[in-house]
Amino acid sequence: MHLNLYRFFRFSAFGATAALPLLGAGSAEPLLDTRRTLGLLGVAAAFHAFAYVHNDVCDLEVDRTQPLRADYPLVRGDVSPQAALAVALGCVPVAFALDRWVVCRDAPVGRLDTPPDAPPGRLYLASAFALMATYNRWGKVCPFPPLTDLVQGAGWALLIAYGAATSGQPMNRLTQTLVAYELLLILMVNGVHGSLRDLGNDRARGARTTAIMLGAEETPDGLRVGPGLIAYAAALQSALLGLPLWAARELPDNRAPIAGVGAIVSLTAALLAAAGRGGARPADVGMLHLILLLSAPVALVAPGMGRPLHVVTLLAHILPLLANGMTYDALRWVIACGEAGE
Repeated sequence: MHLNLYRFFRFSAFGATAALPLLGAGSAEPLLDTRRTLGLLGVAAAFHAFAYVHNDVCDLEVDRTQPLRADYPLVRGDVSPQAALAVALGCVPVAFALDRWVVCRDAPVGRLDTPPDAPPGRLYLASAFALMATYNRWGKVCPFPPLTDLVQGAGWALLIAYGAATSGQPMNRLTQTLVAYELLLILMVNGVHGSLRDLGNDRARGARTTAIMLGAEETPDGLRVGPGLIAYAAALQSALLGLPLWAARELPDNRAPIAGVGAIVSLTAALLAAAGRGGARPADVGMLHLILLLSAPVALVAPGMGRPLHVVTLLAHILPLLANGMTYDALRWVIACGEAGE
């Protein structure tokens, strides 16, 4: 039962969702109190459940022939599509109830001279749900897949804007940087990581993805990635390395962010160099790469947060990774590399 719930709600990916409104809030109001911090975590949980369960309902026919999804409750038939859709849609009013009665209840008025529970906060949240639903429905049938990747990225990025807006403060440069980073991150994760992982099944089922559009294909000798996808991924990676470094240098108290982001940039470069030499499983490299990509904005913003927001953000980021077996598989590869180099 617990494993079914873990897979049904994709807890392994929850940290990537949970961090977004918390980082957004931290970029605008670092001293957020415990009640509102936990309220934002609850909103993130409701949005996460909607995004992934609704996606699984929309992609069910494709997922039924994907070996990596064979143990998922919807694919096995343990949960009906109708029940899953009801759960997904039920998460929408839950998110807005948490926003109204926990996040924004008795919150002080900010410099915008409007209560933080008024637009644009709720408008951002509503738009995030709408964009995610749009991607889930049309993400694998759009003739130009990077467009729907961008739609999905905007949905996630609006959670950052929502978190910042709940403070009642105007969106600042740090918030804008986080939004831009999330857009680039989803273009990388969905257009490269996810597209390559599902390449064979997607192509067989007639799905349209960025990797397929840019010429990636499975051959008897393994995966072939063409120059178009390599150039696309390289451009995204360069921006994902440079953007947080630039933002860290712009912060008033930037020593800890520069150190943290700099370490992540160095580790990412080392990982990509090791992957280029061969000998690693793509799943291990991909998992470590994903962890590093998700950690950069946390390293950028978390040092400046007050204690409640800081602790909750770190736990929300780390615990789902610790519950994911792929994390340990990837770390074992790192340890093996270290022992081989001694």
